[in-house]
Amino acid sequence: MKYLRLSVIVFLIWGMASSCGKFKDLEFVRVAGINLDNLGFQKSIVRMTLAYYNPNGFNLKLKDANFDLFFDDTQVGHSIQDTMIMIPAKDTFYFPVKLEVNMENVFKNALGALMNKEVTIKASGNCKVGKGGVFLPFPIKCETKQPLNFF
Repeated sequence: MKYLRLSVIVFLIWGMASSCGKFKDLEFVRVAGINLDNLGFQKSIVRMTLAYYNPNGFNLKLKDANFDLFFDDTQVGHSIQDTMIMIPAKDTFYFPVKLEVNMENVFKNALGALMNKEVTIKASGNCKVGKGGVFLPFPIKCETKQPLNFF
């Protein structure tokens, strides 16, 4: 009887340990869309859709995202997202973002951006990613170069 209990405990521990595979980082794919909601001289509201890929073989959830937005290394905005986003396994998902943009910092970079014909857009911050009610901190890091085609 003692041997049976020990075997069951070892089997349960082995089963739980093997089910917890290594979590792979979410991969930034692209900025899928940018819309201006409210354009002002001091503050503007920008809505962006970021595309990420989940390389894991299981569904996840994302919540409590908090990050800063940079144009050419100058902070221009901040976003706090408190909605839960479902992340499908081995698939691309879209993360809607609402940003408050400080237009004063955008105008400071406008001349440099026009001279370079492109701007580097970078987001940096944290969110929580999890499964089954267990959420772990996950860094938000994405960077892309956006060409400016005004002419």
